[in-house]
Amino acid sequence: MFNMIPNDMGEVAQKLAYLQSHGKPETTEHDILLETAKGGVQEMLDEALEGPYYNVRWSSEDKSLVITGALKEKIGTVIPRADFSTFSEDFKNNEILFWRNISKQIATLIHQE
Repeated sequence: MFNMIPNDMGEVAQKLAYLQSHGKPETTEHDILLETAKGGVQEMLDEALEGPYYNVRWSSEDKSLVITGALKEKIGTVIPRADFSTFSEDFKNNEILFWRNISKQIATLIHQE
């Protein structure tokens, strides 16, 4: 549960409750949503590339994630759907469309589409 990447808001609530009751009472829903966006992108990349060849980091927290290669060269950027300024708003609005958007952007960046 501690390292789980939530798929929906129900799982966000479960992870938040778990963390708060297991030594991290300061954790917020927003913290979980930030970890979900960044961790989800990293996990999708690792799976698509069959290993941890690219790294994900915040370019602008909750607004854009930059993907870099092994030599720290910029591969691309992942952003929320057009109607949302942040990943957390996007996820809260519709988790399925959130994940589809990220998946499509990753496929484009690694040329699998």
